[in-house]
Amino acid sequence: MMEDDFLNNELIERFERMLDNREQVYFEPDDLYEIISFYLDVGDSEYSKKALNYAFSLYPDHSDLKVKQIEYYLSLTQLKNAAKLIGELKDLTDQDIDYLLVVARYWGMKNMPKKAIQFYKKALELEEDEVDFVYNCIANEYLNLDEVNLALYHYKKALEFNAENDYSFYSIIQCYKELHAINDCIQFLQDFIDENPYAEAAWSQLGTQYLAISDYTNALEAFDFVTVINPGSISGLTQKALCMERLKRYAEAISVYEEALELDDSAAYTYLRIGKCYKKLEKYSKALKAFHQSIKDDPQLDKAWVATANLYEKMGNYEEAIFYLDRAIELDSTNTDYWKQHAFLQIKLGKLEEAAGAYTTLVELEPLNIYNWLGLIETAIILGEYEQGIESALNALKHFNRAELYYQLSSCYLLTDQEQFGIEALQKAIALDESLKLEMLEKYPILQGKTKE
Repeated sequence: MMEDDFLNNELIERFERMLDNREQVYFEPDDLYEIISFYLDVGDSEYSKKALNYAFSLYPDHSDLKVKQIEYYLSLTQLKNAAKLIGELKDLTDQDIDYLLVVARYWGMKNMPKKAIQFYKKALELEEDEVDFVYNCIANEYLNLDEVNLALYHYKKALEFNAENDYSFYSIIQCYKELHAINDCIQFLQDFIDENPYAEAAWSQLGTQYLAISDYTNALEAFDFVTVINPGSISGLTQKALCMERLKRYAEAISVYEEALELDDSAAYTYLRIGKCYKKLEKYSKALKAFHQSIKDDPQLDKAWVATANLYEKMGNYEEAIFYLDRAIELDSTNTDYWKQHAFLQIKLGKLEEAAGAYTTLVELEPLNIYNWLGLIETAIILGEYEQGIESALNALKHFNRAELYYQLSSCYLLTDQEQFGIEALQKAIALDESLKLEMLEKYPILQGKTKE
């Protein structure tokens, strides 16, 4: 391979030097074929065209070079030009692997996967060296037909031919994912590992599959093998530590995360996980230190700000909790979980206007969550903003026909001396769910004298 690279580089240098010096230099057809292939592979259409033009000036009827010209047309999506040349060279169908491959690619680009597959299968009969590439192409076309099982079969055939073909390997994993066949995927990985025991990617994927089904013991074993094969694998170490977290082995998880820290230049996420482990161990000062380090390493990591806010909340320091939560909201202003926590903390501090603002944002972001509306109306009632409560309740009732909303609406009407509207709303509330009546009468005392009416 290194020798081939050297020869290619030498050819490219000769060709480009010829162009720069405006010379005429002799090249063998095979040399020009390699030069054109190089430019097509790197996506340089300008030099591909120059190489083709020079090649045809020397060898105007060379069929191999014409096949490369088809490939050039396909790279520019010039399908009509490609089709014309494909027709001229149709006598090559039974003998030229490169011709078959470009024709197959042409039909694939024409969105005719069945015809593409026909030509790829003909190519298989001639191909000896890159069988895995052809099988992968066939599999890709079956995916275009939504035939995932057939695609999976052909990706596996490619992997049988070349166990180091990462494209085949990861495509197989993706097929199993699309088929929702996680147990079959695990069996495939176990079989692959039996044949390739030092395949780091396979052990890592096996761990990922076990994580997906919450089998943390087997996941830990798989990621442990990853770190044995490659002690410098940051992902292997962090996933191993995550499994330990899930198994509530927090002290061990911290130790493994600290190993990862020695290798990781961007350690904010790792410090975040360490902080969460210390929190589970109720070592709050160490947890805070880790969270603050996470924020220092990456001030844009909103999850670190939230984790710090959660810890301060747990410690009863709501002012600090809100400070950190507000920084998270600045980074992700559409996260409804952050706004719900914000509203809760403001209520804890007795800052109902701020809580009402949070609920207003929530109903804008998540209008089909009734609890956002109930919270908004509740804060309006507590603040004495009854007209606002009526407006919000009527808006909520456009989305939900719920008794809780009518009880709230009735309370707001009665508190604004709209007696008849209040009684009508109360009747609807009781009709929808009378079991809530005692709770609501206690919550909204003004309703108590109206149930008999």
